[in-house]
Amino acid sequence: MAKILVEYEKGQESAFYPWLNSLPKQFFNGVSMTKACTSCLPPYAGWLTSNEKINYARFAQALRQGWVPLSQETVSNEEVVKWAYNVAFTRFHEVWQPERAKLIGPMADMLNHAADPNCAIEVDYSGNINVVALREIPAGSALTISYGDPTNPTPLFAQYGFLPQDCTTIFCKAMHLEPQIRGLGYDFAELLFQTE
Repeated sequence: MAKILVEYEKGQESAFYPWLNSLPKQFFNGVSMTKACTSCLPPYAGWLTSNEKINYARFAQALRQGWVPLSQETVSNEEVVKWAYNVAFTRFHEVWQPERAKLIGPMADMLNHAADPNCAIEVDYSGNINVVALREIPAGSALTISYGDPTNPTPLFAQYGFLPQDCTTIFCKAMHLEPQIRGLGYDFAELLFQTE
């Protein structure tokens, strides 16, 4: 996240400028939601969103304490700091070998989500990020990867700000039935319903 701000400050001198300039300037995920929006979410989505807002606040506070060599103008610009956080939060790819790391591969992050993706992102031991086809992809087709568990759209909504169109589950919005749901031994994280 801090690296994105460092490159942002370099402007057109940054090798990453074309990529940074191509990114959305506004996000609609949990970090960007207002308190009113968050209060309307089902409990599990609200909890995930609230946790991410806390993580963002900690990041912003650390920046303001001067742990990263950035200009005061950048650090005090809430819009830019939130933008950089969201860029990193919505565009990283997690790898587990040789050790756990979250990497951002400019341009490899431009792939859309699908429950049944036609591509995957692979990282080799040299740190190169590659997009590989999982099957034949007709010319002109969208290249897609999986952003997360296609049977549970709630984390996707909290992190990326959308509900997948090809997902066969939906949120449980029966918040008014919380005592009965808990009485059945469930919590809201488990309340996804198949629509097919």
